[in-house]
Amino acid sequence: MDKNNAAKVSVLIPAFNEAQYISKTLKAILEQDYFSFEVIVVNNASTDATEEAINNFIAEHKGSADLIRVAFEPRRGTNHARECGRKLATGNIIAQLDADCIPPTNWISKAVGQLQRNKVVAVTGPYDYYDSSFLRRQFTLLAQLIFYPLINAMVQINHRGGIMIGGNSFIDAAVLDKAGGYNVDLTFYGDDIDIAKKVSPFGWIHYAPLLILKTSSRRFAALGFSNVQKKYRKAFFDLIFLNRIKINESIELIHPR
Repeated sequence: MDKNNAAKVSVLIPAFNEAQYISKTLKAILEQDYFSFEVIVVNNASTDATEEAINNFIAEHKGSADLIRVAFEPRRGTNHARECGRKLATGNIIAQLDADCIPPTNWISKAVGQLQRNKVVAVTGPYDYYDSSFLRRQFTLLAQLIFYPLINAMVQINHRGGIMIGGNSFIDAAVLDKAGGYNVDLTFYGDDIDIAKKVSPFGWIHYAPLLILKTSSRRFAALGFSNVQKKYRKAFFDLIFLNRIKINESIELIHPR
């Protein structure tokens, strides 16, 4: 890829109590084979040592200060943090990455190649819950590889929105701006399907099965697999069929993002 013509990517990382994970995520980002990107980590009013972990990482990795910018968002909620980061971003492409994810070295370059296809405004791919049990890891990955691309195509063809995996997505920055940015009324569940609904009128959301991103299964461990899946399904069907998400979740609820 031509370094001079590469689209700049702004990687947004919301960080709420991420002291345990954030260093591994930042290390993986610095190892990307892409030429033009910035990282914006938004400390979302953490109560643990997240800020210290970020600052220590930057101090210990020479040159990382040129790539990593740190912001603070006092209003808790994933979309509050993402919107804060979006307003600071200077890239042509907004990449959404969760703070417990470990992207492969070609994560950015692979997604940018897909996003530059005609009429594609967003690219997303599946999660690999690397620390989950073998059966659950294989089951969830297989479902995302087989069913999600089909569902994504069906809902877009019927002008119902699309599917995006919240922490594994790339969006044309200009399109995201036209769509009004992130919906800060959503604290966590439903943020991904909501942004898919907002950007889908501007073009195609491409679900790339091979854009696999490792992430932790901590939400399943904390809340139970069926409970988490129930929340995701409810948010999806609410927005697709009722055009609104009815999950009423307290902003003060402390749970793994």
